[in-house]
Amino acid sequence: MATDRRTKYTKSVIRQALFELMKDRPINKITVTDICKTADINRSTFYSYYEDVYALLASIQNDLFEDVVFTLSTENWFEDLLKLVDENKDLCQVLLGPHGDASFIRQLIYLGYENSIKIWKGMYPNAAPDLLDYFYAYMSSGVIGVLENWVCSDYQLSTKEVGNILMGITMQGLSFLENTNKD
Repeated sequence: MATDRRTKYTKSVIRQALFELMKDRPINKITVTDICKTADINRSTFYSYYEDVYALLASIQNDLFEDVVFTLSTENWFEDLLKLVDENKDLCQVLLGPHGDASFIRQLIYLGYENSIKIWKGMYPNAAPDLLDYFYAYMSSGVIGVLENWVCSDYQLSTKEVGNILMGITMQGLSFLENTNKD
C-alpha cells in the first residue's frame, strides 16, 4: 500500500512540475532536467515512470481524455464537463492556455460530436446532415473558446455562470446578448 501511495505522490509531483513549466513555455522547450529540478526528483525517478517529456504529457492527456469520454456519457454531461474542467484547473490552464497542445484540443472537440448530433437531430429532425456538421464545427470551436477564456481568466466565473453563457449562446446565438447586464 505504501508503494502505491509513493507512486501516486511521485507522479503527482512530476505532473505538477510539468504544469508549472508549461505556464511559461511550450512543451518543446521543456526538458526532463527542468522537470526533475522543479519536482525535486532524480532523473532516474522520472524515467522509471515516463520515457520522456512527451510521454508524460501524453499520459496526462490520456487521463483527461478518459475522464471527458466518461463525462460525455453521463445524463448531466454538460454540467459534469464544466465540473471536470473546474476540478482540473491546473491541468486545463496548461492544456487550454497559450502553451497548450492544439492537437489535443482538436481531439476534445470531436469527442462530443456524436452526442451533439444525436441531440440536434432530435430537436431539428429536418436539418440537413451536412449543415449539422458545419454547425457542430462552429459550436464546438466556440465552446472551446469560451472554456479557454474562462481558464485564462483564472476561473473568475463560476461553473454555473459559464454554463449559462454556453447554453445561452448555443440556444439563442447573438440575441443572448440582449438579455445580459453590462456589469
